[in-house]
Amino acid sequence: MVWARLRRLRPFAADGEPRLRPLQGRSRTGLRGHRGAVAVPGSTLDRPGIPLTPSRGRLGGHAPFLLVLLVAALFRVVAALGYRPAIWFTDSITYLDEAVTGTPGLPRPSGYSLYLWLLKPFHSLTLVMATQHVMGLLVAVLVYAVACRCGVPRWGATLAAAPVLFDAYEIELERLVLSDTLFLLFGMAALALVLWRSPPPLWAVVAGGLCAGLSVVTRPTGIAIAVGVVLAVLLRVPLLKSLMGPLAWWKRAGATGLALAACATPVFAYGLWFSSVYGEFGLSRSTGVFLYGRVMAFAECPKMRPPPELRRLCTKIPPERRMISQNYIWRGSSPLNRIHGARYSVRKNRLAQRFALRAISAQPLDYLRAVGHDTLRAFAWDRTVFPDRLTYDRYLFGTRPAELAANPNSKYVRNLYRRAARYELGPVRTRVYQPWAGLAHAYQGVVFLRGTMVGAVLLAGLVVALVRRGPPGRLAAGPWVAAAGLIVLPAATAEFDYRYVLTAVPFGCLALALSCASRNNPGQISSPSVASGTVRGEAEGGRGGTVAGRGVRGGP
Repeated sequence: MVWARLRRLRPFAADGEPRLRPLQGRSRTGLRGHRGAVAVPGSTLDRPGIPLTPSRGRLGGHAPFLLVLLVAALFRVVAALGYRPAIWFTDSITYLDEAVTGTPGLPRPSGYSLYLWLLKPFHSLTLVMATQHVMGLLVAVLVYAVACRCGVPRWGATLAAAPVLFDAYEIELERLVLSDTLFLLFGMAALALVLWRSPPPLWAVVAGGLCAGLSVVTRPTGIAIAVGVVLAVLLRVPLLKSLMGPLAWWKRAGATGLALAACATPVFAYGLWFSSVYGEFGLSRSTGVFLYGRVMAFAECPKMRPPPELRRLCTKIPPERRMISQNYIWRGSSPLNRIHGARYSVRKNRLAQRFALRAISAQPLDYLRAVGHDTLRAFAWDRTVFPDRLTYDRYLFGTRPAELAANPNSKYVRNLYRRAARYELGPVRTRVYQPWAGLAHAYQGVVFLRGTMVGAVLLAGLVVALVRRGPPGRLAAGPWVAAAGLIVLPAATAEFDYRYVLTAVPFGCLALALSCASRNNPGQISSPSVASGTVRGEAEGGRGGTVAGRGVRGGP
């Protein structure tokens, strides 16, 4: 064994033929420290005078993307100057209350509230909004970096990052005091960690799983991110015996199990915190209430035949004449209010969940029809006013500030702003400044990704991945599942909302880019010969050697 290792150190064999030797450092194709990278004496990769380790500090090759990133940052500056200190949503007040009191919320997980709590000593919503704009830019950088790493041309990677950089609704979402931007960063970081190398190292699997778990405690639909991450790990750990040895199946199962455990860790920790406050393990106490709103689009008690304790939740109004789903949660006229107690009481949530599950089991086709109808809203060409004008206006760069209620001077609204002021320690109402707000308003009317375009991106990513199969298809699987899940899950568990689609777009764009990736790239092992360090190709005549027959040359 020792003699065999010494022989491998010699550049030539006993018969004078050139011997292959491992490539040290990084070739001009970016194969830094890759086990499969080899150099052939006399080939382009091993030719004197051609540096194999370019300077790490050079960003000249990424200049176009950096320029695009700078322009996108300027648009965010315009939005920040036009709407100060932030744009408000009804949920915003709940998040700030939880940040001030340091307690988990009942309607939704409080991962975003914990982030606000970390920034609470500064008492600055301006700082919070600035960090959210930086998060949006970081998401674009991650999309670009992962795409380039996995063999997508730089212009293609830039296109994949363009929607999150320039979509006006994405920029407006970053100015809302909502969890979406933080959620998006956690999700994209999770996928970037497990897609960067193949197979992903254990630390990347753990870190990616933890980020996915943090996305779940930021928004429950983060379960789609967790599924995408686990799927990516499952597909990135190869099964070829020449790569992994006879225990290949166990190694893949171990990596997948590690990813699952890492995803579950933040969720379990949050559940313990929730239990310490409310006496029950969970992420929230609203699952049944929101699902009740979902099924009220179709539930008919004559078909369900509910027991007496659930009949109070029935309505005699036919489905085609009913309110939108969310009104069965928030409106005082909802049958849900026939049950005494707070909106998120244990009893009300339990009865609402029983009613909803009974409706789904009794009318499964009606449930699928309702989910499908709401899902297809995401792919419409034009944005329509939905679910109501007040909610729709909060997603716009308006010439006037969007209000929290129809009557902005009501006691209810004043109380909401008073609660928000405990965090800011100052005025919190949105103030609109010209000409910046006018510029943002005009920009939003032109630059945004239409729903049909989102559908085309998802469909193209799926079709290309299925046609190409192999490494590109495996690369795209995780992001694509995450994107599809982020669109379908809200429609299946509550109701469609335009902002839920925005968080799916970067994952869909990344999936499409990766499905078009080169089959030979430094981020993946595409054949057993590469992993074992063997070379197919000729070394005579000073011609450029090829790595594993894939045509990796010394040129850029």
